[in-house]
Parts: sequence; structure tokens; C-alpha cells
Amino acid sequence: MVLRNWRALGTLMAAVMLIAVACSPAPSTAPTQGAAASSGPAASFVQITPEPIAAGPGPNGGTVVRWFIGLGAGTQPAQIAGEQAFAAAYNGSQKDVYLSLEIVDNTQASNILKTELASGTAPDIIGPVGVEGLNLFADQLLDLKSLIASTGYTSTGVDPALVDFFNSLGQDGATVGLPFAVYPSYIFYNQDLFDEAGLAYPPTKVGDMYEGKPWDLEALRGLAMKLTVDKNGKDATEAGFDAENIVQWGFDAQYMDNYNARAESAWFGAGSFLDADGKTAVIPDYVATSAKWWNAGVWTDHFIPTANQVASDLLGAGSEFASGNLAIDEAHTWFTCCVTPPAPKKPFKFGFAVQPTVNGKITSPLHADTFSILKTTKVPDAAFTALQAMVASGDLLTTYGAMPADTTKQQAWFDSISANFPGLTLDWDVAKAMLAYPDIPNHQSWVPDYAKVRSAMQAFGNAYRTTSGLDIDAELAKLKETLQGIFDAAQ
Repeated sequence: MVLRNWRALGTLMAAVMLIAVACSPAPSTAPTQGAAASSGPAASFVQITPEPIAAGPGPNGGTVVRWFIGLGAGTQPAQIAGEQAFAAAYNGSQKDVYLSLEIVDNTQASNILKTELASGTAPDIIGPVGVEGLNLFADQLLDLKSLIASTGYTSTGVDPALVDFFNSLGQDGATVGLPFAVYPSYIFYNQDLFDEAGLAYPPTKVGDMYEGKPWDLEALRGLAMKLTVDKNGKDATEAGFDAENIVQWGFDAQYMDNYNARAESAWFGAGSFLDADGKTAVIPDYVATSAKWWNAGVWTDHFIPTANQVASDLLGAGSEFASGNLAIDEAHTWFTCCVTPPAPKKPFKFGFAVQPTVNGKITSPLHADTFSILKTTKVPDAAFTALQAMVASGDLLTTYGAMPADTTKQQAWFDSISANFPGLTLDWDVAKAMLAYPDIPNHQSWVPDYAKVRSAMQAFGNAYRTTSGLDIDAELAKLKETLQGIFDAAQ
């Protein structure tokens, strides 16, 4: 995921998903995007570690397993210290495996890994890395199913829906990562703006009503319109509302990857853009519903800001929610990094609410980080042994500031984030509840020539977000044709 408002925010985020790192209790710098997110932290380091040990045995007598870091999080100073501490403790705790770190410049990590793969000097484990980062090396990732079966490995404390999610990330159904870090999405809302308007807060529990009616897409739309206000104090439901002079907006989904329609439509449903035959492009129905809703929200109902409005000072030159002039934002757990307004503006109260239903169903787009083993490894058993220790490590989760997939480790993370907002009571049950509704297939899941598909989805999203009265059906037909051309060329 790269930030939609790239011109205003620069490198604030580069892509899912690994921005989460910057939103953590662990010391780190400004968020970047890695989810395709998956580029990684702002600061980067070239070959921090010595040249990796290429063959064993290691100093502890164990089989050498090389761990490549740089595709996502992991290159911040505090993170490096945490990774080195984990490796030292792990290597000292047993004599079967020696974990050797290879930490590289995150701006060059992809090219470095490609070079190593081509030269036959590739590492064994890569990560942490988000879903989009995995797509860069989809055909190089080892399917873990046989190792899981032979070792009897199970993901303790992880909801079955999340296990299914991680099992869905690989090419052709391969299991390429174990549950580690998750970033569910839900509603962030500005309590002060709700209080000012005399409106009830949105629901925090799945199935709860809003003002006696279902908490669905129509309810969100109506609420957002009431929270959209012009310079004269009229809201978007009132006669005489001045759409040319709005000073407060009801809704947006901040940082959705340059208007990436695949990301923006993900809370409307989940589906594949590639038919079961692996060749034919398809456009799921929910994508059309989403595009029409966004287009009308911007240009007809005016509760979603235009691109120019997003870049305005009123919306913090792209930092919409933190500006205090956006009432509702659909975002992921990592977004706690971006809710506090800059000084001297005083912080406002905010809360969490569950996703609204679309056609009677909740979908919570999910970002996730994991570790993967490369197909080229000569030591798969030892690598899988190390991998199990890595995903089970509470210390690594703390190092990356990541919400654990393991429910038994989550409360400590919730407490660490809540400590950043004294005086507020954040309902983390919302985040936990949304983990039961991940988008499978994921909106960042692999498709042939992923980068070109991503660009096509951004172009489509940019069209419906920036063009009033757009013929969405015609644009969808063009999109399908474009995707088919991409898939054909990738055969």
C-alpha cells in the first residue's frame, strides 16, 4: 500500500502494510509503507550485519539458517537491536539451528534478494514482510504444507479464520507464511465532532443497531452526510448546503494506496479478479457497488472529500483525520500512528466502531506480516524450526510494534498503544471482533503481474474518485479488458 496522498505526505507510508511498525510502542520513525505495501521504514541501512555465514555448522554447532531482513520492517535501529537480541537468545538456547542475520538497505532489499537468487546465494528465511511484499517473490516461496504436516505444527491462540487467511496468501494455494502479525480494519471516529452534532456514536459490537436501524452502508452514508458541514453551518442533508465551501467532511478511508480501487472496495466484499481457470479476468459485483458509492459520495452527496480538498489545509494537507475536520475514517490498527494533530492543536477524543455491513455481511480488510522460507533453501527443516520460534516470539512482536495474531499475546499490545492516549478508553474489542471477518481472497493477494494489476486498479480508482458523473459500468468494462490483457501477457 502506498499512500494515496503521496504528494502531500511524501514517504509517510510506502505501501499494508508494514507502516504498522511506526505506529508501535517500540521506538521508530515516521510511518512508511510497506504493504506493498511493503517497502519498509524511512531510515535504511546498507548491510548492517557482517557477511552472513554461508555454511555450517554455526558457532553453537547448529545448522546455519540465514534470515534476510529489509523487504519490510526491521531496519530501524531499535528493531535491529531487537532482532539481534532475539537471534542471540535463540542461538544460545539450543544447538540444532544457528540463525544468521542479513540486514540490508530496505530501498535495495528487493534487488539484493533477486541478485542472490540469481547467483545461487539466496538466504533461507525472509521477513517480516507484508502480503504485497510476498507477491514480489511469489514463485520463489516454499509451500509449508508438508513441513506443517510432518512436524504437527499448529498456530496456538489464532482464530481459524486467520489461519485460513494466512493459508490463502501463496500462489496456487501454497501456504507461504505462518500467522504472526495482523492489522484488522474498522471505523475510527472523532467523538468531539459527534458530540458537537448531537449524534450517537456508531456501534462497537457486531449486530448492534444504530439508532434503531441496521448498521449498514446506508446508515454510514446518512451519518456521514450529517457530519459534513459547510461554512454556514449547514450539513449535507439540509437545503441550502454549500458544496463549494465545505469545512468538515463526514467520511474517507485515508491512506488507501493512491485511490487503489482494489483496496477501497475491500470492505464491500472479497473476491478474486482471476477466474478459477487461472486465465480469465473477472470483476466481482462488490467492486461495482464500491465504485458507485465512492463516486456518489464525492460528487453527489459530498460527504467524501475531493482530491483537492484532501490536499487542503483544512484537511491537514493529506493528514485528514488528524486535522480534526474528518468525522469518520475507515482504517487499520496501524492508523493509531496518525490520529493526533500536530502541535499546537489540541488532541481530540476518538473511538473505534465495527465495520458496517454491506449486503448483510461484514468484511474487514486485513493487513498482515509474516516470515517465509525460500524454495531455494537447502535446509528446509532447520529453517522451519527457526520459523516457528520467530512467529511465536513476543519479543519480535514488540520489536515491530505489531498486533499479534495470537490472541493470548494481544492484551499487552493493546495496553502499549492505549498508553499513548491518556484519558481515552479505546475499545480494543472492536479490533478483536474484526479479525473474524478477514477479506479472503485478500485485496493484496497474488495475481499474475501484480504490479501492473495494481496500477490498473489505481487508475480506475482515480477515475471514479476524481470524475463527476463517471459512467462506472463503462469504466468497469475497460478495467476488465485491461486486466485480461495483463493476464494474457503473463501466460
